Amino acid sequence: MDRHRRTLGAVAAAALVVVAGCGGSGGAGRADGSATAAPSPTPIGLAAVVDDPRAGLTGVLLQFRRDVARGRVEVRLTSSAGGLAVEGLSLLAPGLATEPGDPRGAELRPGAALDFPVGVGGDCAEDPGAAEAAVRLRDGTGAVRDVVVPLEDDGLVGRLHESACFDQELLRQVAVEVVDLQEVAGPALEASVRVRRLAGEDRVQLTRVDPNTVYDVSAIGMLPTLDGDGAVTAVLRLLPARCDVHALGESYRTSLIGLVVALGDREPRAFVLTPDPAVRQRIEAFAVETCLGAGD
Repeated sequence: MDRHRRTLGAVAAAALVVVAGCGGSGGAGRADGSATAAPSPTPIGLAAVVDDPRAGLTGVLLQFRRDVARGRVEVRLTSSAGGLAVEGLSLLAPGLATEPGDPRGAELRPGAALDFPVGVGGDCAEDPGAAEAAVRLRDGTGAVRDVVVPLEDDGLVGRLHESACFDQELLRQVAVEVVDLQEVAGPALEASVRVRRLAGEDRVQLTRVDPNTVYDVSAIGMLPTLDGDGAVTAVLRLLPARCDVHALGESYRTSLIGLVVALGDREPRAFVLTPDPAVRQRIEAFAVETCLGAGD
């Protein structure tokens, strides 16, 4: 009997120790029996990146195929913090003339990349340099902060600068224009492209023509060279070669004519001829009509 009482007493004492260890009024128990304070909430918005000079942003400068004809690039931002919106954005890139972006308060989500289009052109008075984005951020409290974010570009600024400055110098010396467009057997279009001297004296040689998303483009006869004043004309055959939805959906490229041009002693470079709006409409409409006719 005494041994039974001693056993019950030991069990009761152990239960009291467990209850005492688990008891309390909301805080975790310490060794001395006092309660610990609840952890502070994780900061969000600008408070979460107050010690980061870039406010948790990383950036990349890109250009997609659809951007080329539109004369723009994409500033891609990725945030490590939540609760941030982009109120303003400007591309800072020596060697490029840029337009302010229009982010319209787009919300950044942690770890998710977001692209912001920015119009660009060449600034040939300045050598190309590193690209940065000047970004104005706002969070849910209404707090605002301006930061500058370096942009990885894989040499894009240099390539854009070189291409834009070549185009500017070429068009300073000559006008390149479609002066005639006729439907011919194929069905196809025959475009007369004239290169006419405006200024300067560099030799202008058409060395190649390139296809676009819908048309195969080929030269009829030899491609000409303008060596002096006056004008020369290249006759090109535009044959609709793709009728899939993807190709026709890129209508902004359908009417562009790709030329490769050597200016003076420089290496030949690609030059995209953008015809006048009326000519572009005819080229785009002909592609659609020909593709629809082929499906009948």
